[in-house]
Amino acid sequence: MNIKKIIADSIDYGDFNFENMIIESISADKGDFSLPCFSLAKELKKSPMLIAEEIKASVKESEYIKKVEIVSGYVNFFLNIPLIAETVLTEFKDNSAFKSGEGKGKVVCIDYGSPNLAKYLHIGHLKTTIIGESLARLFEQLGYTVKRLNYVGDYGTPFGKIIGGLKLWGSIEEVKSRGNDALQEYYVRFNKEEENNPELSQMARDIFKKIEEKDAEIYPLYEFIINIAKEDCKRMFDLLGVHFDDWRGESYYNNYVEDTRALLESKNLLVDSQGAKIVDLTSYDLTPAVIFKSDGTSLYVTRDICAVLKRKAEYNFDKMIYVTDIAQILNFKQLFKIMELAGCDFYKDMEHVAYGRFSLPDGKISSRRGKQAVLVDLIEYTLNHANEVIADRKFEIENPEDVAKKVTRAVINYSVLKTERIKDSVFEVDKAFAFDGETAPYMQYTYTRLASILRKYTETSTECDLSALNEDAFQIVKMINSFNDAISLALTKRDPSIVSKKLIDLCKAFNKYYNSTKILDGNIASTNAKIKLIRALKTTLSVGFNLICIDTLEEM
Repeated sequence: MNIKKIIADSIDYGDFNFENMIIESISADKGDFSLPCFSLAKELKKSPMLIAEEIKASVKESEYIKKVEIVSGYVNFFLNIPLIAETVLTEFKDNSAFKSGEGKGKVVCIDYGSPNLAKYLHIGHLKTTIIGESLARLFEQLGYTVKRLNYVGDYGTPFGKIIGGLKLWGSIEEVKSRGNDALQEYYVRFNKEEENNPELSQMARDIFKKIEEKDAEIYPLYEFIINIAKEDCKRMFDLLGVHFDDWRGESYYNNYVEDTRALLESKNLLVDSQGAKIVDLTSYDLTPAVIFKSDGTSLYVTRDICAVLKRKAEYNFDKMIYVTDIAQILNFKQLFKIMELAGCDFYKDMEHVAYGRFSLPDGKISSRRGKQAVLVDLIEYTLNHANEVIADRKFEIENPEDVAKKVTRAVINYSVLKTERIKDSVFEVDKAFAFDGETAPYMQYTYTRLASILRKYTETSTECDLSALNEDAFQIVKMINSFNDAISLALTKRDPSIVSKKLIDLCKAFNKYYNSTKILDGNIASTNAKIKLIRALKTTLSVGFNLICIDTLEEM
């Protein structure tokens, strides 16, 4: 329901876009919505007070508007709460009200996650993964077909080092038994031993060359360790509620580097530079992009070009989005400019979504796997904390292990999405478990409170008196009504924190209402009105939680 448009259509005064000028009032005594007249004063050469009086006089009768008042240059509109509540709560009674056909027939590819399989997933992967997943869900909410792409780092000398370590100090049996932990130990030890033994560097390069040549002995080992590392990554992503459609990475796209060479040469873009091949971008205020090293091997940007060409051919995307940290801005500017110069019109559909850094308080979480805590450490620490919190609850919970996992996932994912995308943030794990304030458990607990009320409710009549909804209730109605605007804005700005903020505000508004109002009050007509509000709110939170990668819980 577009309340601002209804108010704007009731005003018969000049040719102004009143819909964009109308704002929600800051307090109930100043109406539900207000029209400030100050921006009109200069244009009309009249005082805001006089303009407000003229606008008030021009307002046509509307069943949705109860009365209009003027205060200090504002035209304040008091609305017919029962009628608007009936319209909004009927419209938002199920998930369909939050869906849109805007993206029907359009394909969006989102490249996020993208771990280096030679290493553990680290804390830095959390932001790309959760922002990317949230954007995928936002696009799907508006009807787009989304392809989730996990461009894994599975190429280069680090894999020569892992295989070298396995050959020197390990065994296949140990890897089968201990999985990725064993592979990581080989890698770390190889790097340490390499500092005093330069011959190991050559060994790693030789092994990687054999990987490239698909050597009969080495290549199966490479495939074996890649599968081990990939399964470990999948397990971590699964704990975060994230699943990808496409796991093809550098090794796959490296097979197409000659196609890239042919394209760039056909456009006369490749230039010799000390034996290397570059695309000179200095005339575009960008540094040159090295495409092939002096030994003829490809680089990351080379494989990025290969990847986007293959993705366009395979998915025919309408939008190609890369979610990486802010440090990669230059790289993507180079990539997009190269695609433009190569005559690929879809360069206009390529977009880099950058984000600020994400960190933990120093020394807060120790690691058994190295000097710095990695993602598995964070998940284990948070899960243990969730189990402790649940164990301290005064009542029993069905499936406490499932609840702990879902709370853990919510705490971690919300820690990423509660802050504006571009800002740096620090994850205070212990504070994130509070059941009050701006936390994921606070939101999940609000949802369980709604579920509990609905379980206790028994419908005995359809009689419904929406005039029983007070001003606090109507604030919730208005927030539900504007939730789709938050979804659209979050997608436009590529910033899921907009949805997170809206959800927190909704939860706060409901808890304020709940603490001052008896829901099941014994009066059938007024109870049914409140239940109608609660059902619409529960649906709204369910949709919103999914968009920011938080699970709903019926009890907690």
